[in-house]
Amino acid sequence: KQWYQRRVAITAGEEDALAWEDKLNRINSLFDVWIDVQRRWVYLDGIFSGSADIPHLLPVETSRFASISTEFMGLMKKVVKSPLIVNVITINGVQRSLERLADLLQKIQKALGEYLERERAGFPRFYFVGDEDLLDIIGNSKNVQKIQKHFRKMFAGVATITLSEDDSTILGVASRE
Repeated sequence: KQWYQRRVAITAGEEDALAWEDKLNRINSLFDVWIDVQRRWVYLDGIFSGSADIPHLLPVETSRFASISTEFMGLMKKVVKSPLIVNVITINGVQRSLERLADLLQKIQKALGEYLERERAGFPRFYFVGDEDLLDIIGNSKNVQKIQKHFRKMFAGVATITLSEDDSTILGVASRE
């Protein structure tokens, strides 16, 4: 009888351990996707929210991102209501939602990359700047003062340019020397 009681206790402990192992595996999987979604969302939010020109240049991607952003914020509101991670994994469809958002954000990032590649093909000097800088240049294309900081990356020897009072005409180019 004593042996049977010990075996039942071990089995119950085993079941608890297996249940926790399952929870921890689900938490790990959720965090992997969540971190990916959050990283992509922060990157794209800076692009689509940080420039007035980008929504006009990429209206489809802007609309898609706005929809994704709304869904992501809705999910984060649910997380705030249940801040313990063991409760978060019980939110209905949280893993599937994050996986879908990750896929959609990846597609937007790919479309953005293709757009930047087309811009670089049209003006090869853009190959000398990274994506962030190119987005800043495109997003501020009407404000030469703001994009002037990127000139030295695209044109060797150019430190600054001198503009007319209304910023419509380049009056001079200055090097660092």
